Amino acid sequence: MTDFETLTTLKNSLKIPLDITDDDVLLNGYLNSAKAYILNACDSDTDTTSLVKDSRFQIAQIEIATLMYENRGSDKTAKGFPYTLQVLINQLRFK
Repeated sequence: MTDFETLTTLKNSLKIPLDITDDDVLLNGYLNSAKAYILNACDSDTDTTSLVKDSRFQIAQIEIATLMYENRGSDKTAKGFPYTLQVLINQLRFK
């Protein structure tokens, strides 16, 4: 998936109209942070090119970026990711 396609998928997930670009820089930052988080969580011997192309990676990246966007500015302390997201990341870690 290209960066544009990933951003489009994230905006659709957040129900942000595609023609509204006010938060695109912020959203791209969240996508990059989510990608770095997942790659850091995975084994350093893992082929990152194939990992990034894995549909589970793409779903996890979108979901982490969604959580970041929806909780921006929140003063609540999170205890962790939702269970389904943890499962996806674990599957990628031990692929």
